Amino acid sequence: MTDSSTDLPASPEPSAAPIDEASTDVASPSGASDAASGSVAEDAPENATPGLGTFAGVYRPTVLTILGLMMYVREGWVVGQAGLLGTLLIIVGMFIITGTSALSLSSITTNIHIGAGGVFSIISKSLGLETGGSIGIPLYLGQALSGALYIYGFTEGWLYLFPAHSPWLVAYSLFVITFGIAVASSKIAFKVQGVVMIIILVSMGSIALGVTQFGGNATLHTPQLWGSFEDVSFWVLFAIFFPGATGIKVGASMSGVLESPRKSIPRGTLAAVGTAFLVYVGMAVWYSVVADPETLRAERLIVLDRAAVGELVLAGLLASTFTATISTMVAAPRVLQALAEQKITPKHRWLGALTDSGEPRNATMATGALVAGALLLGGLDNVAILITMFFLVIYVMINAVVAIEQSLGLLSFRPTFQIPRAVPIVGVAASTLALFVVNAVFALVALLIIVALYVYLVRRQLTTPWQTVRSGIFVSLANWASKHVARTLDEPNERAWKPDLLVPVTSRPELDGAFRFLRTLAEPKGSLRIIGVQCTEQTAPSSNGLNRLEEVTRTFRNEELLATSSLIKAPTFLEGVEMSASVLRGTAFRPNILFGLAHRHDADAIQGFVDIAERHDLGTALLYEHPEAALSQERRVNVWVTDQSPEWSLGMRMPNLDLPLLLALQIRHDWNCTLRLVTICSDTDEMPNARHFHERLIEDARLPADTESFVMQGDFFDKVEKAPEVDLNIFGIARTADPEAMRRLVETTGTSCLFVRDSGRESALA
Repeated sequence: MTDSSTDLPASPEPSAAPIDEASTDVASPSGASDAASGSVAEDAPENATPGLGTFAGVYRPTVLTILGLMMYVREGWVVGQAGLLGTLLIIVGMFIITGTSALSLSSITTNIHIGAGGVFSIISKSLGLETGGSIGIPLYLGQALSGALYIYGFTEGWLYLFPAHSPWLVAYSLFVITFGIAVASSKIAFKVQGVVMIIILVSMGSIALGVTQFGGNATLHTPQLWGSFEDVSFWVLFAIFFPGATGIKVGASMSGVLESPRKSIPRGTLAAVGTAFLVYVGMAVWYSVVADPETLRAERLIVLDRAAVGELVLAGLLASTFTATISTMVAAPRVLQALAEQKITPKHRWLGALTDSGEPRNATMATGALVAGALLLGGLDNVAILITMFFLVIYVMINAVVAIEQSLGLLSFRPTFQIPRAVPIVGVAASTLALFVVNAVFALVALLIIVALYVYLVRRQLTTPWQTVRSGIFVSLANWASKHVARTLDEPNERAWKPDLLVPVTSRPELDGAFRFLRTLAEPKGSLRIIGVQCTEQTAPSSNGLNRLEEVTRTFRNEELLATSSLIKAPTFLEGVEMSASVLRGTAFRPNILFGLAHRHDADAIQGFVDIAERHDLGTALLYEHPEAALSQERRVNVWVTDQSPEWSLGMRMPNLDLPLLLALQIRHDWNCTLRLVTICSDTDEMPNARHFHERLIEDARLPADTESFVMQGDFFDKVEKAPEVDLNIFGIARTADPEAMRRLVETTGTSCLFVRDSGRESALA
């Protein structure tokens, strides 16, 4: 297996990012396309079909789901009940909930490889399959029931045109047609959306012209500012109308077929929410002036009568509800299939199966049966209230996940789309309030069901195939949740990774000299386990100030760092390091990096550090200080990346490159410095591949936007001195260390060097 960072000694195989011998142009991240599965962890085949973009994959289906049924069929009735200000208050309340949820959803999708399942995938990857499953089931039910909602809306429009037709016949005929399309292929849903969007835009133009004499029905009215709520209360109106703003998850649900989910979902979702809000507000004003409240309450399809050309509006209603039904029939089965794939549902093997073309055919069948049964509930309003309750629960969890991630402050949570902490908190509060005000009994029942599902899934002992932040939460709450920390000790915890350093020293001055750099590596969430090793085989054992290590440790703690110190006696220094690593391995807050000062140890000790770290699943970090430059200005850092030729693949685990990148990010946090990726290729033809690898690495590891990339060609030691001038170089170190090569690199570069080796339990892409 080829290591990804420049390993020493032998013939160190470094790799850098874009800089030719003749050119020093800095390459910028190119935003590599995500694979069709929604994961960017693996390279897609070169002949793979490109996924959907932001407009076609997110904005268009989202805005078409939000704009349509409720705008045409229920908004006028709501205005007649609540008045203009009452309706605007309902709309603002709806979009506070969906807007904060859209922002939270957009933020978290830029931090993880989403994969199939949309919101279920997001919650599961943050809080585990148990939580994701307990929320994913209501999510699926809400999406599936939306299909029935849109069928009811289509039926109302159809009956306006053909009042003699049977409502049941119309509803089930549409169900059969849309279900057949969903079974045939999900691509059909996206192909018809472009036409539907044009129809809706034309219908909106006809509606706008309805306030003029063009339509012949333009008797304008003074808006009633506050309604009488004669038939229903404010909160019932809110519950009935709320599904009109619940399409924000469509883009996330289709994450598996997007070309770049991290970019497309935030942009498309937020743009669609903004568009929908403006349209709903405009339509509320329009309804309030084209008819009096009594007429608005009595005629639920008054928009057809007051538009300039009612037939165009009817076409918009029928087209939007038709395509929304298809979209729901396509999206909901994917959530069910994702749940089944993780063995959360009954009959998970059957429901989780995919056809050769990647279609969840069995899950679509089950969804069709659920929608057909939901059509028996008896009308649009009943289904709308039920959907509102399901979606409010989902929005509570979406915002809660982001609030938890933000409060933990883990290094793995570095979304490229940042939002203020107040956003998810407001989202949780608003969604919870609405949930209990609309129907407190249903809210309590729903929460009890979710808790019951969670307990059931915990007892099933599901195996989560990815790392979550659960252990990070438990560590942050360690004062009262230590038993939960112990439960997760055997997990790699890549998402919750932070630098926990084991620092063995032989003297107090040795620790004093490394104080500043250790603080840099540990801030803000890391920890230091300082071990003073007193060698008993020395002729005249001396403490060398080891009895005063606690003073330095206290200084670390005064700077808000978790630091402890201990003094042990051992025959030799390496035996003391071995004893420390063995004992601390069994603790709740065990270290994950063995740190040493290479310039203070001989060749045997350096190799001993590497051997001990490997035996105890620790990463290795050896600082070799330049005798004169030390850490210089602390403004620039080079991370050396091995020549990967001929395979430049980028996976979730990059041998001996994950820990160097994570430590570089830690250093940048304290130094506020510039990071550079550097590669030296032995073959000129491999230089474009190296540049592309760096671009993918910057994109997928969410490195800072100003990260630079340099690539050179030639012999490693001949070219290393021509690398960009920095204050610290980070190199990989091979299994068999070469202290002479390490010393030579320090002299050649004229800088201090940090030599790093992965433990295999870190991931810079997590």
